[in-house]
Amino acid sequence: MSDNILVVDDSPTVRNIIKIYLMNLRLSILEAEDATRALQLLRLVPVSVVIADINMPGMDGITFVKELRASKETQLRGIPVILLTAEKGGDLRQRGAEAGANAFIQKPVSHADLTETVRQFLPLAAP
Repeated sequence: MSDNILVVDDSPTVRNIIKIYLMNLRLSILEAEDATRALQLLRLVPVSVVIADINMPGMDGITFVKELRASKETQLRGIPVILLTAEKGGDLRQRGAEAGANAFIQKPVSHADLTETVRQFLPLAAP
């Protein structure tokens, strides 16, 4: 069975780049254009890792992580979240870490960084 990855970004271009970069991992990739839709999807489909942009209209990535970590549903609270940011300052990273984000990737996203970071959070294959 393939692991599901959820990519949350308001930019279809960024979502497509991430999908292309992760093709070599042979994952099922779900997409959401905003955090509200992402939360809906997470209640319907088991997901191994979420990759979410910090800067999105409506609910931003940091608020999304807070919502996920505060969920009544135990399986949602523990899903690893990788936040994407174009910001260079450490403030957003600190706020994201305090909210419960597991990792950060700087935009523009590099293929190597994305693949390596996602692999860290995938469940180990059964022997």
